[in-house]
Amino acid sequence: MAKGATGGEDVIWPAEPHTLAKHQVYRQYLSKWMPIMIHSWRGDVTYAEGFSGPGVYTGGEPGSPVIALETLIKDPTLRTRARDLRFLFVEGNLKRAERLREQLEKAAKPVPLSELARYGIDLAVEPGDYDPALTELLTAHNAWGRPMLVVLDTFGGSVKLDLVRRIARNPSSEVIITFEPQYFVRWAKTDKIRHGDTVFGDPDWRRVDEQPQSAKAQWVVDKYRAVLQDVGFPFVLTFELVNTRGHSLFLVFGTTHVRGLQKMKEAMWEVDPIYGVQYRDPADPNQQLLDVTLDPLTEPLRRELLLYLRNQPEHTASVGDLRRFALYRTVYKESQVKPELDKLVDKKLAIGDGADGHVRLGGNVRLTKAGLNSGG
Repeated sequence: MAKGATGGEDVIWPAEPHTLAKHQVYRQYLSKWMPIMIHSWRGDVTYAEGFSGPGVYTGGEPGSPVIALETLIKDPTLRTRARDLRFLFVEGNLKRAERLREQLEKAAKPVPLSELARYGIDLAVEPGDYDPALTELLTAHNAWGRPMLVVLDTFGGSVKLDLVRRIARNPSSEVIITFEPQYFVRWAKTDKIRHGDTVFGDPDWRRVDEQPQSAKAQWVVDKYRAVLQDVGFPFVLTFELVNTRGHSLFLVFGTTHVRGLQKMKEAMWEVDPIYGVQYRDPADPNQQLLDVTLDPLTEPLRRELLLYLRNQPEHTASVGDLRRFALYRTVYKESQVKPELDKLVDKKLAIGDGADGHVRLGGNVRLTKAGLNSGG
């Protein structure tokens, strides 16, 4: 399903707050990803999208393909290092594909798109369905065997697992996928709709229907996270964007290198505040909403650290273990762990073992079957 199909054949549409927040994350991450990959691979890398859209919204805001190209064009240091950098875009609607070319032409000025190749930039816009058009476009432009970042920004129904698996097995490659759990919750009982089977690789995802109503969305997100890890992305980050109407959209990021995970965490905490959008950490048992702000709320991290300690032998873990837990299993950064541990120790909710570098659960924490309560 092509994104933005608010009016069937509408060429452009208004940018929702979700979209603006999502694009800020993309912009921040690309500003980190592109310099690293151009330096490490001498520019022989690919940025690709399978649902590219028209490149602009009714308010004039740029689409993600334009953001990606501008990341390179507006940085002379990066631009002069490009050797064989590919920007490959697939868009299912012919009129939107034409509009996208127009917007990319503006972004590339003063160089015409037809002359970008002289500067080591291979750019293509291909009308068609992402399957098989995206795979064919990557093949035609000699992208396989080289690092790629592939954005699969659907309405939330995700994409066929075969494509994600192939990207995961490609050297130093990453995906960003939009994922809406309710899509799969809604169709779990409908055998004639097989899309979910191709997304998850088998029908096991339909067990979401057996879960309690309050747990369905989280169950299917956890299931998809495990599927991405199974196909070859050892590091998977999921976080939720929630608007004022309560509608949510998950971003799922898969990478084969821990540095990519670290940089994506930095990107999501560096976006500017956006009215009407909040984050939510899937790992937070209280499911507290977090404002998109430069001064992030870290109280949920404290809860998650206490719960982690609760589940460890003797309720004890090293600071290194807690940092890795935060990096791999929460939306928070490693650097945010130590300040929160200090607060827990100050409140006697945790006890530090000094030079040993270990922390254990404090006496002010009550462990019950219902969950974790604290005196602070």
